Amino acid sequence: MARSRTRIRKTTVGRIDSEVLAFTVGRDTELDLELVDADCIGSAAHVTMLARLPVRPRLFSPAERQAVLKELVAIMKAARQGKFVITLEDQDVHMAVERRLTARLGDLGKRIHTGRSRNDQVAVDLRLYARHQLVSAVREASALAGTLVAVGRTHAAQP
Repeated sequence: MARSRTRIRKTTVGRIDSEVLAFTVGRDTELDLELVDADCIGSAAHVTMLARLPVRPRLFSPAERQAVLKELVAIMKAARQGKFVITLEDQDVHMAVERRLTARLGDLGKRIHTGRSRNDQVAVDLRLYARHQLVSAVREASALAGTLVAVGRTHAAQP
C-alpha cells in the first residue's frame, strides 16, 4: 500500500515518514533544550578555532566569526527565555542551532560544521553539560557544608 504524501515530513536532513520521525526523535526536542548552552559554547569554540587556522583562503574571517558568536549568544539568551524551540523537523539541538544560524546568517551558518562530525558535536555537548552539572553539584555541596559548619559552630557549646 502506497504511503500518503501527508505522512512524509520534510526535515533538515531530508524527507522522513512522520511515524519514523516521531519514533527516532522521541523526546529529544524537549530534552535537548538542556544542551543549548553547551552546543552554542562548543560551536563558538569550534568557529574560533577555524578562524585561527593558518590557511588561505580563511575558513572564517574575523567579522564572520564575530557574527556567528553574536548569533550563538542570541540563541543562548532566547533559550533561557523559553523562546528557542527545537522542532520535530530539526530532530535535535544541533540541527536547531544550525537552522537558526542559517536563517540569520545564510550559508555562514552551515559552515560551522566544517571539520566536525555530528558525533563530535554530541561528545562535546555532553561533556560540557556534564561538567556544568558537576561544577553546580560541587558548589551546592560546598554551600551545604558551609551551612552545616556554621550551624555546628552556633551550637558547639550545647551537649
